Amino acid sequence: MGIGLNGLNSGVQDMYSSLLGGMNGSSSSSSTLLTDYASIKNGSYGKMMKAYYAKVGEEEEGSSSKSDSKTKETDGAAASAARKLYETASGMNSLDYSEENLDGLYDSVSAFIKDYNTMIKNASGSKLEDVRKQADAINDMTYSNYKLLAKIGITMNSDRTLSIDEDTFKKVNSKTGATNIPTMKTLFQGYGSYADKITDKMSKLYRTAGEGESVTSAKARYAGSAGSYTPADKTDSADETKPAPGSSKTAKDSASAAAASALYKSIERMSSMQIDDDNKDSIFDAFNTFVKDYNDLIKNALESVNSNVIHQADYLKNLVNSNKSALERMGVTIGGDNTLSIDEEKFKNSDMSSVKNLFSGVYSFGEKMTDRVNQIYKYATQGESLNGQTYTSQGAYNASGAGSTIDTTM
Repeated sequence: MGIGLNGLNSGVQDMYSSLLGGMNGSSSSSSTLLTDYASIKNGSYGKMMKAYYAKVGEEEEGSSSKSDSKTKETDGAAASAARKLYETASGMNSLDYSEENLDGLYDSVSAFIKDYNTMIKNASGSKLEDVRKQADAINDMTYSNYKLLAKIGITMNSDRTLSIDEDTFKKVNSKTGATNIPTMKTLFQGYGSYADKITDKMSKLYRTAGEGESVTSAKARYAGSAGSYTPADKTDSADETKPAPGSSKTAKDSASAAAASALYKSIERMSSMQIDDDNKDSIFDAFNTFVKDYNDLIKNALESVNSNVIHQADYLKNLVNSNKSALERMGVTIGGDNTLSIDEEKFKNSDMSSVKNLFSGVYSFGEKMTDRVNQIYKYATQGESLNGQTYTSQGAYNASGAGSTIDTTM
């Protein structure tokens, strides 16, 4: 219901009378009140206030937009380059490393270097600080392998790119007839090799530069894996006696592979969902699934025949234990068997920003878990490809004879 004009005029007159009636102070004070009233009456005061609040609104909206753009900011060029190098590096493992294929190997390594250079240029010059940090780590890892790379004619340039000398790469010792094939295999073939490390780092770089997903997650494949899990990957048949846990480094473990696959997906679900105080029921359901999948993987890994899977699961348990305090604050406890349990009421009463922090960001708990779960999946599906390799204190694998020049930091 509106206000009539007569009522409005009467109200203004009453206000005017009140103003004049209350003027017992100095003349300057009276003048100020009359000036303010005149501004109100002629509408200039209202216009001024509208302009002020419009400006405040624009600034708040602009601030909100900047905040949103910051959280969603990506680097498409770096992400694309990381995906391309991921594919090239992954393919290095299956090359024909025979002396008869030196020309083919040169072409493949040259393609690797080309994709590496595109990646390092884009990542080093990225507008995103976290992407640049990843480029620094990749450059450091390459530098730690410079002696082996130099043996086959690959050198590091001042701008962080690589170059290759064909004659050195294809060089054959005139006295012994030896080639650089053993060094090439050390660098580019097998788990824990330089190329394998590059594959893992490209997955991280892709997540950092892109939308936060693994380079292979959209296709239900896992970063660093040699292939997709299928039920046919079973090692032991129903009528065979299962070997003792940890009795082999190379046996396939279909149960752990399936559990790793499930946990990977539940971590990605937590990483991609909206986490705030208005969404607690959905967050709890997703987190409860994460807890269940984590427990399944830990239980399967404990009984795994594959000692590599057991070791990687130990690192996963250590990661969870290192976040024990944060987990307890949200109602998650770690049992004596290293499995997790969750108190729904305490979880829903906790600060959801703490949950978000666990699964958001380049170096978050969720991303570190993803990388470790990738390793478990990889070793659970590896078959006989790790014969002759050694386990390192950092949880990685070195090709035999590679020495300290192979980077072992996961």
